[in-house]
Amino acid sequence: MFHCHVPTVLTGRLGDAHDLYDHPDLRAYSPSNICPVDRTWVTCTDFDLHGTKAAGPTPLVEALVDSPGLEALRLPWKP
Repeated sequence: MFHCHVPTVLTGRLGDAHDLYDHPDLRAYSPSNICPVDRTWVTCTDFDLHGTKAAGPTPLVEALVDSPGLEALRLPWKP
């Protein structure tokens, strides 16, 4: 995440990431990139955009696109 354009890396459990949204040391910034240790997937959120990009294995992307509770679309990809 970037706080005042200074990169900050935090580690922890994915289930605890929600607590970062109200963390007093982060001064209203939210996590901008989340990935597991094995880097099999990643999310990227820009603070001034209205969406989050997710990249990962095809089954993960399909599950996101097919989820009735999410508004998701597949972006064009050229390897």
